[in-house]
Amino acid sequence: MKKIHFPKTRFAELAARAGGVVRETAVEEALNNIEASRDESDAVIESSIAAIEAIAYSAGAELPAPQMREILRFADQIVTLAGLFRYHDLDAAARSLCDLTDGLLNAGLSDSAPVIVHAQALRLMAPGAAMLTAPEEAQRILDGLRRILDYFHFTPLSNDDAEIEDAAFEVG
Repeated sequence: MKKIHFPKTRFAELAARAGGVVRETAVEEALNNIEASRDESDAVIESSIAAIEAIAYSAGAELPAPQMREILRFADQIVTLAGLFRYHDLDAAARSLCDLTDGLLNAGLSDSAPVIVHAQALRLMAPGAAMLTAPEEAQRILDGLRRILDYFHFTPLSNDDAEIEDAAFEVG
């Protein structure tokens, strides 16, 4: 009979030790650390929106593919940060911009107008912007962005927030 030997690793020894912090405390501390970076994140979101606006407004009627890819990169950055800090409407608008620019690139189209409309929506939903007075206003804007995707027959690549459960971030 062959004997199997499992070497002891430092990680296995540390995991076997008593002590440490309970899960709830670790999650709470992690969320506090994330929250501490909100101002920095908001500044990055603001600069990404400004970059998207600068590219889109300077393009004229046609938006060349390299600039479209830059917009896609900035919009993706907004999606990441907006999702992390639960800016749901901004996240949805930025996802729509990603879907739009990806669709335009894949279709070989270069129309800047729908990109500009998306940039304006991002500006309205940015952290620190004047709050929309009712959730229905934000929903109306997001519905308009969906109509733009429908016009071009682009299918959203994401399922909005359906794949993300807020409960996963709750402590307790």
